[in-house]
Amino acid sequence: MMLPREDLADLLQLDHDRFRTRVPAVLDVDEYDTERLDRLGDSRPPDHEAVVDGDSGSLAAHEGAYVDRIRVLDDASVGITLAGPAYADNPVVYANRTLRELTGYSLDDLRGENLRVLQGPDTDPEPVSELREALSTWNRVTTTVTNYRADGSTFRNRVTLVPVTDRAGTVVNWLGFQAAVEE
Repeated sequence: MMLPREDLADLLQLDHDRFRTRVPAVLDVDEYDTERLDRLGDSRPPDHEAVVDGDSGSLAAHEGAYVDRIRVLDDASVGITLAGPAYADNPVVYANRTLRELTGYSLDDLRGENLRVLQGPDTDPEPVSELREALSTWNRVTTTVTNYRADGSTFRNRVTLVPVTDRAGTVVNWLGFQAAVEE
């Protein structure tokens, strides 16, 4: 059974060794990629090199580590994203396969974009304001928002944003967790 979002966020923030040890203890085998998990922290080239397009340069080391861990959870029951910092308008660095299938957008469509691309005419401004406030105050938030898929259809999206900080406590990235919900 998939971990609650808060626990999943904490799991993704572990270093590779602790992540590798913890994942099999808390997730069912069909919720993660065992081959990618086994490769974490070994001498083989990281998966994230193939994720970066030529225009965006290379990922920061910490971003590459997060991408490697999120890719282990590509088929998790929730969509998972890593986005850049607010000063750069929170561009998507990586979106797992679950989110891409939920929204109908490819990784190339999402990478470098703010997830506002999922908003449209029926998106209520109140939850968007909650998300914006959390980003500006560096706080975790969970809210439900009407989003749009690439084909224009709508879905209710339960979104959790979690700040990723550096050693000095500065927010350098954001983890996002998304799942379609019925209300």
